[in-house]
Amino acid sequence: MQTDKVIETYNQGAADYDAIMQRYWHVDRAPLIASLQLRSEQSVLDAAVGTGLNLSAYPAGVQVVGVDLSEQMLELAQQKSVKADVALKIMDLQNLEFPDDSFDAAASGFTLCVVADPVRSLQEILRVTKPGALIAIVDYCKSRDPEVQKWQELISDASSQLGFPTGKVKWNALMDYDQLIYHSNLAIEVLTDDRIESANPFSCGCQLLLKNAKG
Repeated sequence: MQTDKVIETYNQGAADYDAIMQRYWHVDRAPLIASLQLRSEQSVLDAAVGTGLNLSAYPAGVQVVGVDLSEQMLELAQQKSVKADVALKIMDLQNLEFPDDSFDAAASGFTLCVVADPVRSLQEILRVTKPGALIAIVDYCKSRDPEVQKWQELISDASSQLGFPTGKVKWNALMDYDQLIYHSNLAIEVLTDDRIESANPFSCGCQLLLKNAKG
């Protein structure tokens, strides 16, 4: 998916995004953020923060920097009720404008399935987080069931070009997290890998807790 198309789609769909996620891909974000074991004054990158669905789960005293390419999504994120100290920035996840080792942790919600280059994006998250940092991810992903994969292959072009609902959310229906986290040679340790399997090809997902294993 080209970056400019992603920006256009999410700017246009920003107003409906929360309702769409609530209906089709609702996940309680509190356990995801709790898995980062954040302490007061630690800093965390919210990678492609979108409309800020993670933000209310961050505890008080934590410094959160949320980045996203969609200005309209960030405007909605600014309206979320938060306890943490939150700063929002327009930025490309594939080319983050932060020095190495800037953050104590990172979180990503339904992000790597929509970027043009998920390996590059995860590399950037690893670069800007410190060695040993925890990285929590919840996302759509390719099923491990061959029969469900067949349906995901059928909807792949439509999901990336037309979106679902049409024109609202575009993503890679064949986002392969097995390839990304086990076979891409990235400096990560997989602490938790929980898959959300479903006969519905739209509803397959994963919740991951990774550790930055760079030297």
